[in-house]
Amino acid sequence: MTNLYILSRNVHRILFLIISVVGLLMVLTGMLLKYTFIATKFTFIDLGLVRYIHNNLSPAFSIIFSLMAITGIIMYIFPLTRNK
Repeated sequence: MTNLYILSRNVHRILFLIISVVGLLMVLTGMLLKYTFIATKFTFIDLGLVRYIHNNLSPAFSIIFSLMAITGIIMYIFPLTRNK
């Protein structure tokens, strides 16, 4: 049971780093899509590509976030079971 906690903690840390990068990319692309006047000021920004990146990162973000939530729940429940 302790091995499950340690594994969850290690996976949670790795997923946190990954979700930070993917989340930052999602925020940046989302802001560019919402506030298109930014893209009009910088002509090198292709909104089609930004939309493509944002749409393709969404499923990965959801899966990573779900796995991170599961490992977080395991880490939350584990100490409760040890005290009883």
